[in-house]
Amino acid sequence: MSTIKNLLKQTALPVYLSLRGMYYQGDKVACPCCKGTFSRFLEIGYNRRPAQCPRCRSNERDRTFWLFLEKHPEFLFQGAKVLHVAPEEIYYKRLSKDPSIQYTAGDKFVNSYENTYPDDTIYLDITDMKDIADNTYDIILCSHVLSCIPDDARAFREMRRVLKPGGKAIIQVPVREDLAVTDEDLTLTGPAERIRRFGDPNYVRFYGRDYEQRLIAQGFNTHFILITDMLTEAEIERYGLVRTDEIHLCSK
Repeated sequence: MSTIKNLLKQTALPVYLSLRGMYYQGDKVACPCCKGTFSRFLEIGYNRRPAQCPRCRSNERDRTFWLFLEKHPEFLFQGAKVLHVAPEEIYYKRLSKDPSIQYTAGDKFVNSYENTYPDDTIYLDITDMKDIADNTYDIILCSHVLSCIPDDARAFREMRRVLKPGGKAIIQVPVREDLAVTDEDLTLTGPAERIRRFGDPNYVRFYGRDYEQRLIAQGFNTHFILITDMLTEAEIERYGLVRTDEIHLCSK
């Protein structure tokens, strides 16, 4: 079944996405990931926000992350050992083919039916990376994963452990500035309950203004980069980004 699914994904889906990109061709919005321009972004998610690229299916956070890496190529330096947690397809395609870095993609659900990852994706439990030695990686990429992890403090500690001294975890999570304290509820098990409370069937929390202190408490040095410091208002609108988003640099 997995082989059939992969075959369909490699043939029918790219053709469909190419045709869809042509249907929505225009110049109102742009995607930095696939370099396409379109009449609009498509609805996505449970709130049906206009955020998905018609061609490559990137969403707002994908495009923010992409632009950050383009503006800061120094993080993916020659020979860098990079661990990518829950790799997004567009990033896997880009980074796994980069001969200048040593790239490892990993996910806890690597063998699940719902997520068909490439064969070289390793099993990875971010809260218990027992097969990875201390001080292994220069860079960890982790986008919108930690809101789904019940024991996020343990995940922070494990990420810091496997980083080399001076290494950096480049993290994205949604942070609500209207919350002084992170709102979490580990008792919610049904997807409908989690969507109602946190806006996503996999989330167990919404981080609040104490998010940075949660990272510092586990030994990280932090530097948060606002999207408004990285891009102009016109660029934020054209790329369909969320202007309150941030990139969270966490150093060992």
